[in-house]
Amino acid sequence: MSEVEIEAIAQDKASAHGFDRWFHPPEVQVGARIGKSRVLRGASASARIKPGELVAIDLAPSGAEFYADVGLTLHIAEPNAAEPELLQVARECARGCVGYSSQWKTVGEIFVFAKSWANNHRYQLASEGAVGHAILPKAGLLSLGFPGSAHAAVRLRRYQVHFLHPARIRGAWAFRPVVRGDGLTASFEEMVYIDGDEKRILGRASLSEVGTLPTL
Repeated sequence: MSEVEIEAIAQDKASAHGFDRWFHPPEVQVGARIGKSRVLRGASASARIKPGELVAIDLAPSGAEFYADVGLTLHIAEPNAAEPELLQVARECARGCVGYSSQWKTVGEIFVFAKSWANNHRYQLASEGAVGHAILPKAGLLSLGFPGSAHAAVRLRRYQVHFLHPARIRGAWAFRPVVRGDGLTASFEEMVYIDGDEKRILGRASLSEVGTLPTL
């Protein structure tokens, strides 16, 4: 299958579940294209999955009031074939960011954790600018053109998970550390909600589910 064909499936599935808009359009990248800029090229009809390759999928479906932003990287291989070490490191990096987050941590500490995790495993944090962003509510000026207005707003540094962000974590956040090495790039994106002592990994029953395909 090609990137274009996989994105079309995502569009159809989202519509079938009642989502009528997107925080950002579906993003699918195959093999060596993972982690490369999509600004000029977008999805490719010629980039097709080859056995043993990685496929990165980032989905952000939305309704009128709420949106999600989640993603994962899959290893397309024969049954029982071992997945690349990089994929395991990227998964555990995302799982660590989610587990490490709390009301007592600053947003910037999540970035430091992700960078340290990648470095300690002899890989590179490819998302050097930020490893996630806030999930913004439909309120105030963001009510206009939502969720496109929220997508524009998270480009501001105060809504990004970057090194110098001093605020303590509160509300909903999406964490997406991108890890690179061995000629491969992989990432997993998860959403966390924190309000005082309350902490929820959105869409997950436990931390062990982070970075895995949901059981349907």
